[in-house]
Amino acid sequence: MSQPRKTRLEKSLATAASIIAFAFTCRLSIFTKNSLGLFTFSEPLFMLSALLLGPVPGMLVGGIGFALSNLLLGYPHYVIASLMANTSAGFFIGKFNQMKQPHKLIGIASTLILIFLSTLIGTTIYVGQVYIGFTKKLFMGEEVMKAGGLYAYSLYVPPWFWITFAALTAATSILTSLIKSPKHLWATASLLIGCMTITTVFFLYEVILIPTLFNIKVDAATNIIVNLGHSIISATIAAITYWLIKLFSR
Repeated sequence: MSQPRKTRLEKSLATAASIIAFAFTCRLSIFTKNSLGLFTFSEPLFMLSALLLGPVPGMLVGGIGFALSNLLLGYPHYVIASLMANTSAGFFIGKFNQMKQPHKLIGIASTLILIFLSTLIGTTIYVGQVYIGFTKKLFMGEEVMKAGGLYAYSLYVPPWFWITFAALTAATSILTSLIKSPKHLWATASLLIGCMTITTVFFLYEVILIPTLFNIKVDAATNIIVNLGHSIISATIAAITYWLIKLFSR
């Protein structure tokens, strides 16, 4: 078997494994009184898959994964939005990460922006009493909070946690840049493009399509902050994981 065919097979297997892992992680969520939505661990997994596997697997993991998770969790009115937003974001993240970095300063600037935004979002939204929940019943949507369909465990997250998180992000980016190559910082620019894509597509969907297709009114302006916040935290986790993989790979 030739090397390109091996690569295609490996990517196919990795894509399938990512989608299967998606089915489990989409049910594990973090939420606070300030977040106005659930942060699921499937989001950083999707972004990491796009970085490592490229645009087409990124599209498949994002589009299929999020569409299925929304359907199974009881949000069928967001299946189309997920297909549009996460398929596009998966493609852009994977495609831009494969491009040659125009200048290393772009990678550095993107990393600083990501660190700033994740720290700001963490210390303003995901701080204080935080709940980690696991959905034990499917197809319940918002009713999961009322009908005993969610296991929830509370813990207190102090502001210094996010300062430490920012320091970890900075440390992994610097080590990867110095030990491996500054080109790996370009991943943060790709992730930021993905975050903007997700936020923009969801906003347009909630303004134009969801009232027309499902007769549902959504506060799309407020959800900009929610969707951008979830995406930025996911992107930061994906970036740290990506750099650690590059740092310890041969």
